[in-house]
Amino acid sequence: MRKSALTLLVAVALAGAALLSMAGSLGDPVRWPPDGLFYQARSLELRGESSEAALRETFGGPLGAELRRRDPARSGDMDWVRYNTQFYERRVALPAAAAALDPLAGDRALLDLSVAGYVAAVLAIFGLLLLRFRLPIAAAVTLATLLLPALTDHSAYPLTDSWGLALETAALASGLLVLDRGPRWLVPWVASIFVLSLTRDSMWIPIAGAAFLTLRYRSRLSAYLLGSGIAAAIPVTLAFSAPMKELMAMMLNDGIQPVRDPSWGFVAERWPGAVVDLLQADGGYVRDGAWYSAGYLIVGLVLLFALGRSERSRQWLTFLRAAAVAGALSVLVVPIFSAFRLDLVCVPMAAFGLGLGVERVAAAAGRLAWPRVPVALPGRSRT
Repeated sequence: MRKSALTLLVAVALAGAALLSMAGSLGDPVRWPPDGLFYQARSLELRGESSEAALRETFGGPLGAELRRRDPARSGDMDWVRYNTQFYERRVALPAAAAALDPLAGDRALLDLSVAGYVAAVLAIFGLLLLRFRLPIAAAVTLATLLLPALTDHSAYPLTDSWGLALETAALASGLLVLDRGPRWLVPWVASIFVLSLTRDSMWIPIAGAAFLTLRYRSRLSAYLLGSGIAAAIPVTLAFSAPMKELMAMMLNDGIQPVRDPSWGFVAERWPGAVVDLLQADGGYVRDGAWYSAGYLIVGLVLLFALGRSERSRQWLTFLRAAAVAGALSVLVVPIFSAFRLDLVCVPMAAFGLGLGVERVAAAAGRLAWPRVPVALPGRSRT
């Protein structure tokens, strides 16, 4: 009981610290990026407005005034806006929640949800780490995550990234619990994948981890993970179009403008140069001061692959490492500079790697006197 109470107390403290770090965003006027306006327009549609009226109210109204002034060639061009609506059709979860909150929060609903997602992501990372690490290590790494500028900065906008991270982390944690405790944990795994598929495009990252795990071990539980994950994502994918060719062609086009006749040949021709440009832009961004976010991700992922050779449950590491590779590839699929926003998909795996590193350092220093407070014990796989 004491251990559970202490864990709960630390979780409450982390949630409180997360809210305090976002206090300014809750009091300041909403800053509307293009993505946020698309989500707001979708929320208006769900409340009964036509698509055209919703776009004109958001991009053409007071909410989009500042953006039209700064970006007249795109956000100020209604043809560009109409073309881009197809890429947001599937991300309906947060707009639907914002529509429900509108009587209470009004135009701030999406921002309030983004902040709530940030708190949820922090707690999800804490829960994921507790599956493997002692409470002090889990709390320390979660605190480092809480302070991650790439996460706090983008959670201060009316976007879906924070909830995408929270749901992805929940899916990964549920997957680990399936491997450790059996099929009853497939319910939260399926639920997380399904809601994530209505929130972001990162639902394939945990599914990719399950796919590699199945190929590597051919176990019954890994097959359950893969099959149920695909079953949870496919209905949403089929219900909403995912025009990847058009999206990639536009993103790789100069000025991020629609391509009149997009083709995979156009994408293949532009993609290598775009990857080089992305690496150069990220490098410059780090030199300008974004060293913390870059260090967190790079060091965490390196440690994830370098440590844990003696792990009792190798399937855990295989699952998370495969998800990390999938996350990195998802960033490179559409190689555009995002100030590490798109790289947030790698945070859960990097956090786990940092936990391994802190544990190794603490063990070497002889400071591991705390009792374990795991939710599940690796090594009790039912495969």
